[in-house]
Amino acid sequence: MKYVLIMISMLFTTGIAISQDPMDGMPPPNKRIAAKIEAQKAAVFTRVLELTPEEAQKFWPLYNEYSAKERALRPDFKKRPKDLSEEEANEMINSFFDNEQKRLNLTKNYYEKFKMILPAKKLVKLHFAERRFKEELLKRMKERRDKRRRR
Repeated sequence: MKYVLIMISMLFTTGIAISQDPMDGMPPPNKRIAAKIEAQKAAVFTRVLELTPEEAQKFWPLYNEYSAKERALRPDFKKRPKDLSEEEANEMINSFFDNEQKRLNLTKNYYEKFKMILPAKKLVKLHFAERRFKEELLKRMKERRDKRRRR
């Protein structure tokens, strides 16, 4: 009788587990990946910039604000070059330069704000931290791709 009750409870528990969505309550995969990437970025920046806890507490909200604004300025090329008319291509070129100027102005503006939080020596390292993070991310992505290809 004891074994029958155990088997029934196992079947009942298994049925409940199978019927539930394993992703229920979890963010979509792309959001989880983005969160993981942001955590890695924070680790690299903190290491390269040698941020103190006080600096990090002030730096990260401002940097996240800057990143969001910078990301919004990235060009959105919907048409391929072969599908463009000459006039559309000229508009795209002008738009590209306007956008680059906006990004430069944004960066200059935020670097002034960053100077209020970080000493200039650490601020100089920010560009290198961004580059190092991108290099590490691309290296990891390449390694994962190569690993999948070998399977």
